[in-house]
Amino acid sequence: MTLRRAARAGLALFLLFAIAAPARAAGLTEAEKRGKRIYTEGKGRGKITASLPGAGVKAPGAGFPCVNCHLAGGSGQSEGGVRSADIAWFTLTKEYGGARPTGRTHPPYTDESFRRAVAAGLDPAGNLLAPAHPRFGMDRADLDDLLSYVKAMDSEPVPGVTDDAVRVGILFPSAGPLAGAAGEVRALLSGAFRETNATGGFFNRRLELVEIPFDPSAEGGAVAAARAAVERDELFCFLANVGISTDDEAARFLARERIPVLVPLLSAPEGGYGADRYTFHVLASVKDQARVLVDFLAASLKSSANRLGLLYAKDPPGEKGAEGAREQAGKRGLPVAVEIPFAAGTFDVAGSHRRMREGNVDAVLYFGGPPEALAFAWQAPAGAPRSLFLAPAPLVGDALLGAPPDFLRRVYLAAPLAPPDPDSRRAAEFRRVREKYSVGERHRSFQLLAYTGTVLLEEGLKRSGRRLTREKFVGSIGNVWQLPTGVTPPLTYDANRRVGAAGAAIIRVDPETGRFVTAAGWREPQ
Repeated sequence: MTLRRAARAGLALFLLFAIAAPARAAGLTEAEKRGKRIYTEGKGRGKITASLPGAGVKAPGAGFPCVNCHLAGGSGQSEGGVRSADIAWFTLTKEYGGARPTGRTHPPYTDESFRRAVAAGLDPAGNLLAPAHPRFGMDRADLDDLLSYVKAMDSEPVPGVTDDAVRVGILFPSAGPLAGAAGEVRALLSGAFRETNATGGFFNRRLELVEIPFDPSAEGGAVAAARAAVERDELFCFLANVGISTDDEAARFLARERIPVLVPLLSAPEGGYGADRYTFHVLASVKDQARVLVDFLAASLKSSANRLGLLYAKDPPGEKGAEGAREQAGKRGLPVAVEIPFAAGTFDVAGSHRRMREGNVDAVLYFGGPPEALAFAWQAPAGAPRSLFLAPAPLVGDALLGAPPDFLRRVYLAAPLAPPDPDSRRAAEFRRVREKYSVGERHRSFQLLAYTGTVLLEEGLKRSGRRLTREKFVGSIGNVWQLPTGVTPPLTYDANRRVGAAGAAIIRVDPETGRFVTAAGWREPQ
């Protein structure tokens, strides 16, 4: 080929890509959109069924959407000892000299062999796919739509990601008791993002913080704000959401939409294993904090605390705390003599004390709010047995500092946040950002968690590389092991674990100074 012909060919290729790029950037075609609905929801223009011949199961396709196993982008995952295949079109059509990553040997997929795999469960060589792979019954038109989407999946635009920016949202209450904490968190995140952007961001993309307020007094206010922001602002992920519990409809909406959420600033009631794949917590759940409290009793105070009483609110944190304490007490051989659940506004203080006394309880494990804890402290009958009182610090806050001195001496709290490492680079950076951007002083624990979220965000972006997708990002964070943050214990996640620091220290009040001191160092439950 002459230089002139080569130049013309190169120009033709350039023009081809220049023309094709805007078409893809504009979004999916109608066929691809229909195919995406089949992939993510199991719903097409016609009826779709899913069959598992080995198990004798036949169900609507909506019960077995492709995305549940192969994930957005088709990268696949390991779950229950079974590895789902990478079905990105590049991978399916790639030539292999020997066995493929699945361990099988077969030619590359074609349009027709892809359709056969979906409908009949056969690879291009005629081998049966894994028994866990459903066989889908659907019309040819729906099969064609699904094929169109799988071909486009690799190049589908990623919400919130442009050539020069990554857009990160934060949900927060515009009023109420957490509004002040939300203001400090937003100031900290904004300052941290400015510092990152000043050094070039990540792969020449700057971080943009999108603030999304909601009215906490309006029913459904948080989920309405989240839905509007997702539809309007094209967000890649959420970071340090304030005042959104794990059972809030806003949290469930983000999970259903498979949007990554880093470090929501409330402790999850449930344990961190088998939790929502797209939400990454830092602090131990209430359930795990309860387990640490029981471990502390078993290791340090068993001789004086061998009969336990559970006092808990009938809400998700209370019930999961009681569940964790109950399970761990069984492992440790500590009998639970009394259980007292209570509903909001119906706490019988005198009756609770009487039942604990009749059960000869040596330690009360409490999982409820600050008002009931303080009422229990002040209404202890004179001459009552001097039982210990243990609770997760995030549930009771500093309310017990107002308890009678005699009661306060018997209080032990699980504190999931360990003291920051004063000599670490990250801790120094946290202090510098707080001072430079006048973040405030009142809500330091919220600030520590939010800053930890920025460390986790940066780690996920670095590991994901320039070709950033939500699935790649979630998978990258899911492989973090002992990540130092300088302000929390090191973070570890895996395919099933979604709590980075699943432990707590035990603290008590020093009667001389009135300040909290460490009674036992930070540890994960045994």
